[in-house]
Amino acid sequence: MERMVKLFFRFGALFFLCCLAVPSAQAAGEDEKQALQLDTVVVKAEKRSEEVQDVPASITVLEEGDLRDMNIKSTSDLALHVPSLEFNDFGSRRHGLMVLRGINNLPTIEPATGFYVDGVNYSKSYMFNFPLFDVESVEVLKGPQGTLYGRNTVAGVINVFTRQPDNEFVSSVGVTVGNYEKKEAHANWSGPLIEDKLFLGIYAMAEDRDGFMENDVDTGERDGRYQDGKAARVKLRCLASDDWELNLILDGQQHDDGAYTGRRTSRNSLVKAGTVSEDSRYHYSHDFEGSQENDCWGATLNSKYETAVGTFYSITGYRDYDSDEEVDADFSSLDLMRKEYAQRDNDFSQEFRLSSREGGGPFTWLVGTHFFNLDSETKVTNKMGSDHANAGMKIVFDTDRLNQGASAFGQGTYTFFDQFDLTLGLRYEYEHAEAEADRWNTPAGGSSTLAVHNDGEMHFAALLPKFSLAWHFNDNHMVYGTIARAHRSGGFNDASAPSGKEAYDEEYSWLYEVGLKSMFMDQRLMFNVAGFYTTIDDEQLPLFKTGTMQSYIANAGKSYRTGIEVESQYRLTEELKLSANVSWINARFEEYEDSAIGTDYAGNRVFLVPEYTYGIGLDYRHALKNGWSLAGRIDLMGVGARYFDNANDVEADPYELVNVRFGVEGEHLSCFLWAKNLLDEEYTVFENTTAGIAEDGAPCTFGVSLDYNF
Repeated sequence: MERMVKLFFRFGALFFLCCLAVPSAQAAGEDEKQALQLDTVVVKAEKRSEEVQDVPASITVLEEGDLRDMNIKSTSDLALHVPSLEFNDFGSRRHGLMVLRGINNLPTIEPATGFYVDGVNYSKSYMFNFPLFDVESVEVLKGPQGTLYGRNTVAGVINVFTRQPDNEFVSSVGVTVGNYEKKEAHANWSGPLIEDKLFLGIYAMAEDRDGFMENDVDTGERDGRYQDGKAARVKLRCLASDDWELNLILDGQQHDDGAYTGRRTSRNSLVKAGTVSEDSRYHYSHDFEGSQENDCWGATLNSKYETAVGTFYSITGYRDYDSDEEVDADFSSLDLMRKEYAQRDNDFSQEFRLSSREGGGPFTWLVGTHFFNLDSETKVTNKMGSDHANAGMKIVFDTDRLNQGASAFGQGTYTFFDQFDLTLGLRYEYEHAEAEADRWNTPAGGSSTLAVHNDGEMHFAALLPKFSLAWHFNDNHMVYGTIARAHRSGGFNDASAPSGKEAYDEEYSWLYEVGLKSMFMDQRLMFNVAGFYTTIDDEQLPLFKTGTMQSYIANAGKSYRTGIEVESQYRLTEELKLSANVSWINARFEEYEDSAIGTDYAGNRVFLVPEYTYGIGLDYRHALKNGWSLAGRIDLMGVGARYFDNANDVEADPYELVNVRFGVEGEHLSCFLWAKNLLDEEYTVFENTTAGIAEDGAPCTFGVSLDYNF
């Protein structure tokens, strides 16, 4: 807490000094005033276009220029610039760990955050590490969003909107090279096939990088945590009439990453037994080099039609996800166990929505329905090696899951006295879930036998209301209060779960939030603050079994999150813009007792949730001669202390990262030098304390990027 207070004083002092250092614009002309104003930002957070400062919710928006200047290429890059958001890979791209407003998203459980690309939901958190190329904007909505977005949005929603082709011909190519043999290339082309009617956009990228983890056992393979991937997107946009627009999007990505190069800590059972030693930072010692291959593709068909009643939207999505992973499951130089994961998901979704027309009076509304069908197959194979007591034995966990659901929702906002916005919303959801889980044992040289068979089905129904009141006491200042409910779906574990833990229940949350959104100094200074309290019943938590080296899900009792978020931007001069954000979160269990080990965690902090996050950035752009500009940005980001276990015995130290980007850009050519984690800060992003396996954050990476616009 003392460190957090010091951070608030630092930010306050910095902004005060900046205000003193920069001349007032009151005496300036209108043209100069407008040049110093912050840009107006329009969002689609509540499924209609609105200025972000008018939306009664905590929202962070990064537009195309922000993403470029901050050198954001992935979800983990994005998280560094959003208060209350963390995202790190543990083991591989498939195992992304996201924490939003103190609520965990882990790959073994249902996500707590909705992740949408062009309106289509990516239904599992192992799909979230989406390569962010040719993105127009990213909106991060914080807090439960159940009314408009439905299931699995108890933490919030991330909306990604990709670039739209239009009448303008746009094409570019770019390359990046850097340390760890980093190589990246991207290209795009978009323009009209039939002017004012039909438009095509083609976007592609590829990357390759050696790993930053070194295996102390010579396996003849690449260093751990290497990356080798490619992605592409094709967009066909049709203006069928003055009232009807269609967008067809086809996309795909393929990644081959080094997997689970976890280093052993002092809590590892083999280390405690004295069989092997603890690994040093950025080192591991596995007799088998893991790998993880992702192949995912999808299709989206978006339709927008203007009617006399309102605007009708249809959003159709299909996602196909395949993942194959091999892991040294004993994380040592011994040949004890290897694990193979095979994941197959097929997800279809359909939303129909009707919204009131823009400028239709003091009452705005929308109604809609949503359907989804998710088929999932998971096959996990444990192979006992030559150093295992049961050498040659195989254990297979085979799980088939089906989730189907439908919902109806509506929300309306009425403005009265030209100052107050009253919003009421309600969603009804129904979901059917079923699963079949088997465990097959195959002794060395023997035949397979069915050891465990579980099957079952569950039905969920939920009412998810929202109430919000906003007071615009002038054009530049608004205060608001919101109450909203959301839920996370229940489901089934695989056959490795203990008896009685074959299934887990839904999780429900209530949000209570108040906030202030304001603009000062002729719209040169933006200052937003939000305070929130979120309660969670039956929180879903991952537990780990060392015998099978697999996790399962169980429900805790109750927990809560209390927090404050501050975001600000200040245009110091036409060439300099300062941005800052800070968040503080107290996340604790109210009721949670692990009966298996007889431990009561009530009052403990929720694991993985940092006490605070902050970021401060300075953006610079100076015009040179002949259309050239000098541009640069420097960012300082910090993450507070957090625990890696529910017992709060293993605490991670706070850490700070510095990112920089500096170069020149012209009408056609740009060249930038960049570095991430410039000061080479050493930090740990996660530790599985039960297994005693930790993942280190990436060291300093740097390089040069060249882009050419035709």
